[in-house]
Parts: sequence; structure tokens; C-alpha cells
Amino acid sequence: MNRKHEITYARAIFCLIIVAVHILSNYLRDIELQDHNRMVVLTFQILILFATPCFIILSESLISMVYKDKLPKNFLVKRFKYIMIPYFSIGTFYVYTKYKVDGNEETFWQLFKENLLIGNWYGWFVVVIFQFYILHLIFHKVLSKANPVVMLVISFVISLAHSYLMYDNDAYTNWWNEFYPLFHRTNILYWLFYFVFGYYLGRYYNEVLTFVEKKFMWLVGSLAAVTLLVIYSIYQNDVIVVQSNRYDILLYSSLAFIFILVISKKLSKFNISFLYFIGEISFFIYLTHKIMVYYMAKYTFHFIDQFFMYNIATYIFALSLSVGLAVVLSFLPLSRFIIGRNSINSMIRGNYRVE
Repeated sequence: MNRKHEITYARAIFCLIIVAVHILSNYLRDIELQDHNRMVVLTFQILILFATPCFIILSESLISMVYKDKLPKNFLVKRFKYIMIPYFSIGTFYVYTKYKVDGNEETFWQLFKENLLIGNWYGWFVVVIFQFYILHLIFHKVLSKANPVVMLVISFVISLAHSYLMYDNDAYTNWWNEFYPLFHRTNILYWLFYFVFGYYLGRYYNEVLTFVEKKFMWLVGSLAAVTLLVIYSIYQNDVIVVQSNRYDILLYSSLAFIFILVISKKLSKFNISFLYFIGEISFFIYLTHKIMVYYMAKYTFHFIDQFFMYNIATYIFALSLSVGLAVVLSFLPLSRFIIGRNSINSMIRGNYRVE
């Protein structure tokens, strides 16, 4: 398999992990646990938060890998069609559901503005990805000529400082809350390091992976050390917020990204249809799985006191609903504006045809 397959595998893995993150959020919200047990589950959930930053990093890595020197015409227009239109189409359904089912006192248009236009819903990551595209359009020539180490260090300091101050400094947080017009998690300062990291990883993809494969045990050791630092932050500094823009997972998420990429490259020697299929529709799963989790949890709630039964059942059913919906929608005209660009329909038609 070529590298497209391994990246598709990695995308699938990130997608599957983030579904687990949100199911665990449901679980922790709906059940009373002893403090120790709650912290164990919460710690595991925080340790798998890397999936969202990794998915965002991957979007930039792909762009810098494919378009190393020159961007195509209509670069932003094309990407708007395939990520922002699905964002608004699925987001509109989410807002309408919130308006009708939850009996919200606000009008539909108020909710539309507060959620979709500002980005204050679980699809906020799409706003970050589109900002990456804009940054790439503006700065790719500068970054291509700059020293990667210098750019990585500068961006890391900026993202770390912003993330930490937003967590620990009320005056700084209040200033941004007053002047920043969008949902606070979409602030590009949180994600600047990930953008630069993704850019250089994509640009020097082969060189980086070759080096890391030779030094794989160093990567594992580094990831283990940073994992311990995150756990220390959770228990000693009482940083228990479950958000992927945490200041203490910047390095952790970056190392996890490379680790998953190396594992995916090893897996790409095998034809794992499930991962390829999930990778192809991962964007749609990201945008719909929380809706599915919401409804499935109403049924699986009856055995919420059984940790594995509840979480596994909710996971399987919610994922299956998102996948099934993607398959059905793929047969509709212009479905790519709902589920994003993918090859589902062509795969299905290739396997099921009347001779």
C-alpha cells in the first residue's frame, strides 16, 4: 500500500478514539462513582484526548505533503465546499434538534448564531481546520524558507503560554472572552504549534518517518515520559478539564501523532478494510457521532452501572448508526456536501453491480 493508505488508517484510528472520548463523557455525566474510580476513568479519557489535535494536525500535514511548492487555484473554495458546507448542513440539524427536542427558550436563529456561526458546539474543530487552510495559504512560502526548529519552538511557546494563561489567569481569559468573537476553543493561538508541526511533518514526511522508524524506541520512551507528565498534571495540579486544548498535552499529542502514524505504516502492509472504510468517512463520523451517542445512551442507560457493557454497547451502536447513515446518504445527489469527500459510493457500486 502507498502512504495514502497509512494516513487513512491513522485518520480512522483518531476518529475511533474520539468517539470513545465522548462516550466516556456521557458515562461520567450520568453515573455516580467513587472519587478514585472517577479519577481513573477521567485520567484515561484525558490521555486519549490527543485524537482531536491529531485529526487537526493531519489536515495540515496532508496539505503540505501534497502541495509542497504551489497551491492549486480555488484552494479555499474547494475546501470550503467539502468541510464547511457539511459543517453547516449537519450543524443545522444539530441546532434544530436542540431547538425542538430540548425545548430551548431561545429562537432557532439565536441558537444557529451561538452554535454554528460562533462555533460553540462539538463541530468547533472544523473552524480550526479551516483556519489552518487560511494560514497555509498565507504563510506556506515563509515557512518553507524558515528554519523548522526555530518555527516549532516559537509556535510551541506561543501555544503553551496562551493555553496555560487561558486556564490559570482570569484577567487574560476575561480579555479574550470579551474581544474574541468566536468560541474560545477555536482561537488559533491554541493550535498554532499544531499547525507548524503538521506543516513540517507533511513537508518532510518521508525523512521524518524514516528517522522515527530507526529511533522507534526513543519515540516510545519519550511518549511514556510525557504521558507521566500529563498524569502528574492531572493529579498534582488538579488539571481535570476534559478539553483537547489543554496546555499539558501539546507535546503529548504531537508525539502520539507520530506514534500512531508509525503504527499505521506498519499496519498498511495489511489490507484492513474496516480501517480504510472508517478513514474514508471519518469526517462525517466526527460531525454526527455525538448525535448518535445522545440517542443510543437513552437505551444503554439501563445498564450504565456495568462499565464495559454500557460503554462498548453505546460505542458499537453509535458508530454503526453514523456509518450506516453515511452509506445511505452516499447514494443521494450532492452527498459529498453532507458527508464530505469520500469514495464510499464508488466502493459500493464496485462491489454490487448487476452483470
